[in-house]
Formats: sequence, C-alpha cells, structure tokens
Amino acid sequence: METTSQFGFTMFHRVGLMVLSLLLLILILELVRRRRFKERYALLWLATAGCGVIVGLFPGIIVWLSRVMHVQFLTVFFVLAFLFLLGLVLSFSIVISSLSEQNRELAQELALLANRLKETETRNGTD
Repeated sequence: METTSQFGFTMFHRVGLMVLSLLLLILILELVRRRRFKERYALLWLATAGCGVIVGLFPGIIVWLSRVMHVQFLTVFFVLAFLFLLGLVLSFSIVISSLSEQNRELAQELALLANRLKETETRNGTD
C-alpha cells in the first residue's frame, strides 16, 4: 500500500521522477562529455532535469503553482510541458536561422571563388 503525501504525490512518484531526472542529467552530461551534444543545446535539457529533481524533492511547488494559476495539478504539468516544448522550438529556430545565414554566406563565397577561378582560367588560356 502506497502512502500518499499531503500534496497528493506518492513516494513512488516522487522517487520515480527524481530517478528519471537524474538519469536524464547523467545522460546529457555524458553526451556533452563525448562531444555528441553541444553545450549550448544541453542547457535546456539540463534545466529540465534540474526542475524534475526539484519537483521530486519539493512536490509542494506543483501545489503552489496550481493554486497561483487556479488550475488542477495536471494542467500545471501540461503548461510546463508546453513551455518546455516552446523553449525547444525557439532554441531550434535560433539555430536554424544561424545556419541559414551561414549557408547563404558560404554560397556567396563559393560563387565568388568560382567566378575568380573562371576568370583565372580564362586569362591563362588566352595568354
């Protein structure tokens, strides 16, 4: 029989959330260490894992948020998930914008180099 805390979260839920969050934290740090994940992209995931650990330790945060927002617990989770996904999409949009600009600059530089090569070949061929 599981005991329910004063916040409506069982110890199983709290421990499960903390374990999953710590595993996510370890996974992200290991991916960064192996250079398979850039630090700037890892920040959002590290913050998410940190929030999971904090909520696991202090489930009253969810209760407080639900009271402040005047909604149910589940709505708080959906809002947090939505904000996380919004942050992820914003982060990817910034990266895509930067890559698009770099791609444009490289294409222009390649066109200039191709033009110079063509001019050089033309000059050497006519001399």
